[in-house]
Amino acid sequence: MVVLFEHDELDEAPQHHDYAPQASTGQCHGTFGELMQGVLPDDRHILVTLPINLKSVIEFSAARTDRVGADVSRKTKACRAVEDYLRLADLPPGGLLNFRSTFPVGKGLASSSADMVAAIRAAARHYGQTPAPETIESVLRFIEPTDGVMYDGVVSFYHREVKLDEQLGATPGLAIVSADRGGECDTVEFNRRKHEMPSAVRHEYRDMLAGMKEAIRASDLRTIGAIATRSCDLSQAFNPHPHIGLMRELRAGTDALGLVATHSGTCIGLLYDAGDPERHAKTAHVQASLRALQIESSQYTTV
Repeated sequence: MVVLFEHDELDEAPQHHDYAPQASTGQCHGTFGELMQGVLPDDRHILVTLPINLKSVIEFSAARTDRVGADVSRKTKACRAVEDYLRLADLPPGGLLNFRSTFPVGKGLASSSADMVAAIRAAARHYGQTPAPETIESVLRFIEPTDGVMYDGVVSFYHREVKLDEQLGATPGLAIVSADRGGECDTVEFNRRKHEMPSAVRHEYRDMLAGMKEAIRASDLRTIGAIATRSCDLSQAFNPHPHIGLMRELRAGTDALGLVATHSGTCIGLLYDAGDPERHAKTAHVQASLRALQIESSQYTTV
């Protein structure tokens, strides 16, 4: 086991409280990129989440130390998030994180966000607390741009500000088949870049956001797919995907609802109605076509 203590020291001295000896568990789902992501006329960066059946599961055990360590050496952000939460909640500062289930990093699936949320939930549960999503926001805001995975269902979220715009309701029943170009995308570095957006495009994003909110509330899958496709197309200007042409062809050939992008990741996907009786045949055909070309592909469902 590698226990890592690499980030900055906390200001407060360790406290010595009683704690339960057993480990406590926290969980958080990932999201397949975003149903849409863009820049609004007021220069605010916004996204709409797409929660999927990937889950970060983390155990927290208290330790009489002033640091939080992890059994996975590179999970420094989750360690920092727990340290900051424990300090905010006036709880003992030390502990150990044991990563029971994780998912690929750098793909645009919100792995880092999910890890931090799951870790905070695990630490809070150890001390009999349930942090509100707003509390988790306040911790993550000082670490990195973050998806709105601390909220259930679909949300519109100011990811660079780490601030909720609006909770939009239950996640539509969708299946996603992904095409991964390979490698990793550094979300922090990606969000540091300034993406020039013409005024007309910013106003289009504003209209797309309004349309997406209405479509999600109405469970209008065709409109959701159409807006997601437009956002995916626009994203090619600053995060181009080599398989976009092929995925457009497969969309037409299988009557997919639309395309969806991990706007700061390495994947794009095709959206299907999870209730479509032909869905399994369609998704199997797409995955077979991608794998025949040695393109890495996975399949997900919404939660």
